[in-house]
Amino acid sequence: MGAENVKIEPLLLIGGQSLRMGTRKELLTLPDGRLALEYALETLWCATPSAPSVYLSLHDESQLDAVWFARQERGQSQRLPFAIVPIFDNQDHDIGPAAGLLAAHAMFPDTSFLILGCDYPLLPPDALEQLMSQYVHPVTCFSNDEGFSEPLIAIWAPEALEKLKENVKRGRNGLNEVIKQIGGNTATPIRKQWIKGTNTRKEWDEAMEVLSNRQSDCCYH
Repeated sequence: MGAENVKIEPLLLIGGQSLRMGTRKELLTLPDGRLALEYALETLWCATPSAPSVYLSLHDESQLDAVWFARQERGQSQRLPFAIVPIFDNQDHDIGPAAGLLAAHAMFPDTSFLILGCDYPLLPPDALEQLMSQYVHPVTCFSNDEGFSEPLIAIWAPEALEKLKENVKRGRNGLNEVIKQIGGNTATPIRKQWIKGTNTRKEWDEAMEVLSNRQSDCCYH
């Protein structure tokens, strides 16, 4: 058990439409001034410091341009201590986060990915380190108190991604369905607050209130 002998690459998914939030989640700002995207990228890298880069899954180049513009507009001068490698899903049809995972799998078919969505601002690197320590092939994710899986805080091996690919071809895009089908491993986070998602502006504001009362969890900031 554990991911010590497995090569795992960090992957951030931001290709969703953010309809419930009403604005792009990755461009929201934390109390310390960082974009949600920057915080999530740093969290992934802190949990996998030996990785030379963090992969960033987006819908298309216009979304990437918006990210760079947002950083420049804020006068962001701090360079991140890792490379960002974009992966574009370029999907004509909305298949949800499966699009980002399958785009990464198509580019790197033999790679296992530690994946994260950008709407978990209370999740620190410690949480991802716990997840990796409890990794069981071919997929491991966190689950909440009600037993619902969080497939966007997870490690996906190629075998699990192949199953997702098969399902999508049959019109079944859900990530949780794959986890159930292959008997994926689920882990309970040490602190349940870590995996609190922010899908609405109200949930985001509540999370920002928590963050404003504590120091940043980033390991190098």
